[in-house]
Amino acid sequence: MNRLSALILGTLIGTMGFGLQAEAAQNTHAHHHVQNHGNRAQNIKSKIPPKDDALLKKLAADAGGITHEELRSAYLQAEKKQSIIDAMNRPGEAKPWYKYRQIFIVPKRINEGRKFLKDNRAIFDRAASTYQVNPEIVAAIIGVETYYGANMGNYRVLDALYTLGFHYPKRAEYFSKEFANYVKLAKQQGWKHNEIKGSYAGAMGMGQFMPWSYMRWAVDFNNDGHKDLFHNKADAIGSVANYFHEHGWIYGAPVTAKVKVERPEKIESLLAGDTKPNTTVGELRKLGVTVPAVYENKVRCRLFKFQTEKGWDYYIGFHNFYVITRYNKSPLYAMAVYDLSQEIIKKPAAENSHHKKPAHGKPVSHSHKK
Repeated sequence: MNRLSALILGTLIGTMGFGLQAEAAQNTHAHHHVQNHGNRAQNIKSKIPPKDDALLKKLAADAGGITHEELRSAYLQAEKKQSIIDAMNRPGEAKPWYKYRQIFIVPKRINEGRKFLKDNRAIFDRAASTYQVNPEIVAAIIGVETYYGANMGNYRVLDALYTLGFHYPKRAEYFSKEFANYVKLAKQQGWKHNEIKGSYAGAMGMGQFMPWSYMRWAVDFNNDGHKDLFHNKADAIGSVANYFHEHGWIYGAPVTAKVKVERPEKIESLLAGDTKPNTTVGELRKLGVTVPAVYENKVRCRLFKFQTEKGWDYYIGFHNFYVITRYNKSPLYAMAVYDLSQEIIKKPAAENSHHKKPAHGKPVSHSHKK
């Protein structure tokens, strides 16, 4: 989600530094049972700087559905957290692929993913039927983001969005808007401003939705009158599937394929820019890239390289790979999600020997242009 690129940051730091399993399990419901750490009342602000107050007034007008006074009230309750700024300055995507992959593609996360998919099979099947999104992709997103709901974050969302929106200049425009969106969302959902916990970037729930995403793509998938991405697995699964559906996921279409590059200097220009398909299989073949024969020349794709311990591996990403990067713009993230999804549905070795398929999705003969 380029508006969601903050989501993976929260997940990674939670995974690497904040106790993914034991601590997270204790905090799964923490946002409904917020503790006061120390004398919080002593830290409450009594005044708002004129510059910030003017911004709050503009944010209220832009967001709609909330007042200047409601934003002022939330602002005065929020606390600046240096630990949040520190976390923002050490993103997990700075790691090389071979180290990044080791965070997510591990036996415990794979096994938990298989269990999560099996235990919620009816929900996943209904989501697949409703939104035409592969169940394993939805499971992998939730697995990467929050370890299947076990680690949804321990920061007050109010503090996270206030800190980044008003004390982190290089992303202040984005996060100040999300601060206003959060106040609006809390009003819609009947939350107290200071009761919800999430990642240090302000992402919430099993799928780590930012406030705008929560308002835009969260669904009440079990029809109980609430969009609860924290405790309700149906809502969480349905909401992630809805996000992918709205961003153009094509059910069963390929995601990525490994290729061989003989002359890297000839393809360097194709590696720049965003993650959207920017060439065709045929054009890559003209540049000396060896692409599996099952992919026709007209298929649109994007070339990526991933650092290994011994050098670089090259892959092409198809339309569905691009869709994953709409959830988080990092190619490393997209590849980790896809690899985890394939491990989750991988059959036992004996069974696999009788049912082989391309490692990174079935071949296509069209461009998947939305």
